[in-house]
Amino acid sequence: MRSVSIFVVTMGGLAATFFPARAGEWPQFRGPNSSGIAAADAAPPVEFGPSKRLLWKRPLPVGHSSPAVWGDRVFVTTFDTAATKLELICLAADTGAILWRRAAAAPQIEETHVVSNPATASPAADAERVYAYFSSYGLMAFNHAGEMQWDLPLAMPKTHHGSGASPVLAGDLVIVNHDAMQGGYLLAVNRKTGKEAWRQAYPPPGRVESYSTPFLWRDQLILHRAGVVEAYQVSDGKRQWSLATGTSGASTPVAGEAIFVSTWNNLGEDDQRAPLPDFAGLLKKYDKNGDGKISESEFPQEGMLFTARPELESVPNSQNYAAFRTVDRNRDGFVDQTEWEAFRTRVGEMAKDHGLLAIRPDGEKATVIWRENTSIPEVPSPLLYKSRLYLIRNGGVATCLDASSGKVIYRARVGAPGAYFASPVEAAGRVYLASSEGVVTVLGTAKDQLEVLARNALGEDIVATPAIAGNAIYVRTTRNLYAFGDR
Repeated sequence: MRSVSIFVVTMGGLAATFFPARAGEWPQFRGPNSSGIAAADAAPPVEFGPSKRLLWKRPLPVGHSSPAVWGDRVFVTTFDTAATKLELICLAADTGAILWRRAAAAPQIEETHVVSNPATASPAADAERVYAYFSSYGLMAFNHAGEMQWDLPLAMPKTHHGSGASPVLAGDLVIVNHDAMQGGYLLAVNRKTGKEAWRQAYPPPGRVESYSTPFLWRDQLILHRAGVVEAYQVSDGKRQWSLATGTSGASTPVAGEAIFVSTWNNLGEDDQRAPLPDFAGLLKKYDKNGDGKISESEFPQEGMLFTARPELESVPNSQNYAAFRTVDRNRDGFVDQTEWEAFRTRVGEMAKDHGLLAIRPDGEKATVIWRENTSIPEVPSPLLYKSRLYLIRNGGVATCLDASSGKVIYRARVGAPGAYFASPVEAAGRVYLASSEGVVTVLGTAKDQLEVLARNALGEDIVATPAIAGNAIYVRTTRNLYAFGDR
């Protein structure tokens, strides 16, 4: 049985211990310690689908949260759009029957990106309770029979695109990244009582929220936030170190001896930087009346593309366009050469390489020991398995790297295109990748080349990261929760 090393935190101090990742447990987002690594005796199927190795299928309201599994229970959060209702739902792991459902009485519902929804945070579970977090409401805890143990309403944060972080467990604490454009903070709550243990405000400026889930590494909580990777002491929330970097703060770190963070920004690679013509080229394409400047009626109606997400053109709001008023700085109704070249300069100054960072903390500072700048995922977190890192980028581009050196072992397309929001997970020496177009690709890990073992098409969109417990893989689509395995 593989052991996952974590630290038990008590109000009186910190003590190291080891908890085994048991086959029937996938206790939070990305499983044990958010690592994406299933128990050593987990054995989910390689090939599966609606008519192959289907254990059960359960229609659910929308939600991008991943299932949490503990023993004979599966927990998910949902949002009923018709009733405007947030819920935590408990299902039987063997049949998919709904055992109970509990609503969060949110006074209002947060606004989210069109691709997202208000039920993005995955539940967390232990042997006694299940913990649910809704940015629109706060934290709730129930026992496995559905009886409320405590709740902690929290002020809904102001965000651009909604929340994306899930609660995680650290000893006696439940940890939440309650980030916001202003006034965001890291929160620790006693898991037994729901009482606040500590709250650490994030330093200003806080103009952009982050979406990542905290990662427990030794006695620190690693946060990947907009513009920074930082660490906080588990016991009291004291900030330990901070590393500035150009990133939107969407993915969750992983760690071994070093910490690995997939930092991403919308101008981070050449294929994300839309080519902007010089002024002569702009006139040639858009100056219809030949007056040597561009009027609002001549400017592209959809705006000028200046950052791109390759292969996501069909995803709403995935491309970034500059409106006419953004370029027409003097508001005279025309774009002249000075304004256009100033716009090109501003965009050029915004361009900054992003990358997968290998970070080594040392006391109150942290050092980047290597970085890889190519094919970096925006949302999916990296997977660390047997000294190798696995990444999946939009378009189905998989990258495998040596964790110690950052050397690229291979980079190749897996044959399942489209957007990728779900993070890679591992079980039985296999890596599972879920595309937004509903294909779960299974990779082998024994070779130095891409080895596709199966492509499993479900025919429904997938945003949530799969969960693996025992011999089953739980895949949540935008309409259903599936359990696949052998009876």
